Amino acid sequence: MSDNESNMEEFLRQLLGEQAARAAMESMRARGIDPESLNSQFPDPYMMKQALTQFAMMMNGPASGPVDWKSALQVAHTKSWDSKETAVTASQAQRTREAMSVADLWLDAVVEFGPGNVNRQVWTRSEWIDGTAEVWKRICEPVAANVAQAFESILDEQQKHIADIDPSLSDSVPDISSLLNSTRDILPKMSSFLFASQIGMALGQIAQSALGSTDVGIPLADGSTTALVARNIEDFADELEIPFEEVLQFIALRECAHHRLFAGVPWLAGDLTRAVERYAQHIAIDSEAVAEAATRLDPANPEFNEDSLNEQIFAAAPTPEQRAALERVENLLALIEGWVDVVTSLAARPYLPHLEQLRELMRRRRALGGPVEKILGSLIGLKMRPRRARDAAKLFQLVTQDGGSDAREKLWAHPDLIPNSNELDSPETFVALRRAEAEASADIDQALESLLDGSMGWAEGLDPTIDPEADTLRKAGFDIGDASEGEGSASDDDQSSDNGAESQS
Repeated sequence: MSDNESNMEEFLRQLLGEQAARAAMESMRARGIDPESLNSQFPDPYMMKQALTQFAMMMNGPASGPVDWKSALQVAHTKSWDSKETAVTASQAQRTREAMSVADLWLDAVVEFGPGNVNRQVWTRSEWIDGTAEVWKRICEPVAANVAQAFESILDEQQKHIADIDPSLSDSVPDISSLLNSTRDILPKMSSFLFASQIGMALGQIAQSALGSTDVGIPLADGSTTALVARNIEDFADELEIPFEEVLQFIALRECAHHRLFAGVPWLAGDLTRAVERYAQHIAIDSEAVAEAATRLDPANPEFNEDSLNEQIFAAAPTPEQRAALERVENLLALIEGWVDVVTSLAARPYLPHLEQLRELMRRRRALGGPVEKILGSLIGLKMRPRRARDAAKLFQLVTQDGGSDAREKLWAHPDLIPNSNELDSPETFVALRRAEAEASADIDQALESLLDGSMGWAEGLDPTIDPEADTLRKAGFDIGDASEGEGSASDDDQSSDNGAESQS
């Protein structure tokens, strides 16, 4: 690097090449930006060279999809780790697995669904990241792909209208086009790397407080796994004036209730995950907002990138497909949370003295928006609605009181028959209508049974096999065929009387 060459210029040359770097420098100067003023961001040429080498390795590496998940998981592990992070001890594992075993015994008494195959795990924070990564990939990658496409659209628009956007640079249009082409070449990998950083930080933050594999209702582990994060449960219990054994048992009960619901309703886990995926796939990215946020990036504020893009990246008006998917996701999550709240309350009431306090703590945690809810909001724009969970819990409670656990579980019989958002608005009306439908259905079933066995139209107490008019018809000379045992006896008596009368004659 020559003495009269700025660190910024060297950085651009190494990154973009000679021609594109010159165009970028001229563009900044034409817009009133002094490239030399940015040298403070690259104070050490040696450190800059190291950064460029690492960046070049990333750019020259193989394509890794919308998100560089290897980098994302590395960032997540680093973010979640602290000096207290250790492997799960034997006593922690035994105590936590016993709590899950007891939870399943309690649930047997109040839930119709069986637990299915169960693989009880006790995780560290790092193991939580690895154990839930596959589901996060399915949720986050559609959003990352949409954002990358939005940036490419911005570059296309800039290249098509560059002369109109900045006429003062008309002489250097070829160089600026070269800059845009260079940017387009590296954009997919850069986008993948940036999303990896954001998602990795998010997962690391969640791992610091996640209690299990179903904190937000989405099954983040494979279908047979129930898992609790021992360290985080201990930290959570330390903040409460409730015995640790009660806290652990309550959290284990919620985890096992989630697992039992997903095991007992085969369509539920897939339907929920697909609804989240559809929501993410149909997210509309506001290209103008992205472009505006990018032009206002403040190097002095390292949080500006994340805060601004998370607030502006999603289009203000969701697409019809996104609204439909969002309603499905919110409705399913509310029903799952409501069902889990009701059955854990029934199962734990005889055993946990502080049950109501623990339930209220969980409601507050959801209302304030736990880490998972916040991350879902920032990564894919999904906002949880705690009120819906309360309505769903009330609905399941009323159904249980009205028809027992069997009626409650039958609400999950088919994905098209679950209560919808309108029915959650008025649980009492829903239960009343369901009761009326059940009574009408019972009347129809009884009428069909009567029609099939030939008893329809007969008054109560009468038997269609016994005809009270048979004797009269016989005396009048009609042949009515075979009669029942009772009718036969009467005919025999009549015949005997007739024979007696003839002999007397």
